[in-house]
Amino acid sequence: MSYSIFSETMADMTYPQIEKAAEQKLPILFPIAVIEEHGPHMCLGTDTYLTYHFCKKIRKALLDKGLDCLIVPPYYWGINIATNGFAGTFNVKAETMISILYDLLGCLKSWGFEKIFLFNFHGDFKHNLTIIEAVKRAHEELEIGAYFIVSDFFIRRARLSGEEPYLILQPTLPGPSSEYLDLHAGGSETSLMANDFPELVDIDLAYRLESSKTTLEGLKIWQQGGEKAKKITPFGYCGNPSDINLEAAKAFEEGMIEGVSKIISEFLKGDKFA
Repeated sequence: MSYSIFSETMADMTYPQIEKAAEQKLPILFPIAVIEEHGPHMCLGTDTYLTYHFCKKIRKALLDKGLDCLIVPPYYWGINIATNGFAGTFNVKAETMISILYDLLGCLKSWGFEKIFLFNFHGDFKHNLTIIEAVKRAHEELEIGAYFIVSDFFIRRARLSGEEPYLILQPTLPGPSSEYLDLHAGGSETSLMANDFPELVDIDLAYRLESSKTTLEGLKIWQQGGEKAKKITPFGYCGNPSDINLEAAKAFEEGMIEGVSKIISEFLKGDKFA
């Protein structure tokens, strides 16, 4: 096969291969993302490309630790509040997303898989809460071994205990300090895409874009979405796209992949979360 949009996922496998993997009780990586605008310089699929790419890297890191796993084809119909006023931002209702994830997790269990790790790189607060609700329902109602890897920062913001049996906490990696926020299609995300998918970034345009100069007060408005958000980020990015730093992007990616693969490895070996 010369090209596959589902490279290294279950979609490129046959059903006997899936049955064999289930018999071996291989763990599952489930990338969760969205399709939304990412400024004039990056594609709508940015979050999906990065989440899927990171899962492939995490799988390789697990293989290096002697642990194999399967990757579910990336899920990308999610919730985008701050960017919902722009063309290209797809949104689904929370109940729709919960139902879909609940059913998909049920499929994996019915085939015999026992450990499913959901990984998400999209920061929308409601999107993450919806994933948690879907995993909680699957865990409690269907007794599925599904676990959402979520940052400790989000847990604090959501006022959760962090002791929920369907959550696995990921330490928040420190980011560069700045007077203005860099949250969406700014320097950090543009750098990650330029590092991993340079053909999907208009680098020349990115270097010509000016910072959105979004403050914490502006963030409160931006998070409301619609026309209010567009007044804060009229070109669809929150940050400074021209602040491209490939070395910082590589360091972040390596740290995140090593951290997540270690968390999963320790979980599977029973060293933590007994």
